[in-house]
Amino acid sequence: MKSVIIYCSQTGFTKKYAQWLAEDLGCEAIPFANRSSIALDEIGLLVFCSWFHAASIKGAKWLKKVMADNPELEAIVIATGASPMPCEAWSASEIEEAFRKTFPEVEYSDLPHFYCQGGFDYDRLGAPDKIAMRMFFKMNAKAAETDPKAAEMLRVMKAGFDGTRREYLDPVLEHIRSLEQARQ
Repeated sequence: MKSVIIYCSQTGFTKKYAQWLAEDLGCEAIPFANRSSIALDEIGLLVFCSWFHAASIKGAKWLKKVMADNPELEAIVIATGASPMPCEAWSASEIEEAFRKTFPEVEYSDLPHFYCQGGFDYDRLGAPDKIAMRMFFKMNAKAAETDPKAAEMLRVMKAGFDGTRREYLDPVLEHIRSLEQARQ
């Protein structure tokens, strides 16, 4: 099955996952801006890597159209964000809820999707996102005065971080292998 990875990345963390996955699958990782260069009728699997932004996944509108126009195409979504992998602070149900805001269960019940922690780099943000983050920092500064968790989150976000880990792609690779086995 010929595979291709299309990725949206503003600060480079999603791109890193797309490149790692392309290495593992032996295929191309193509930036979202170059998505029209792909002959969709020549591929069997499209892995769409993007990031959560304001409770939605960037580029999802394009992917929805591609899936509607190419119902035989296998599609997988990997969404990244600054939130940690499922843990006490960010549960699997919260990740699912965030995903379903973009891809509602009733329409996309069979769409395989995965979450991988990305990172945060204020300097790489676009101007509108920098403004929004300055407002976020200011709004949360008051809570950080009395809440140690809020203070730590604010400190980490201001300093920036890279939370990417190649092993976060293991469930994705396992899913793709199961698809390949099913086709044999």
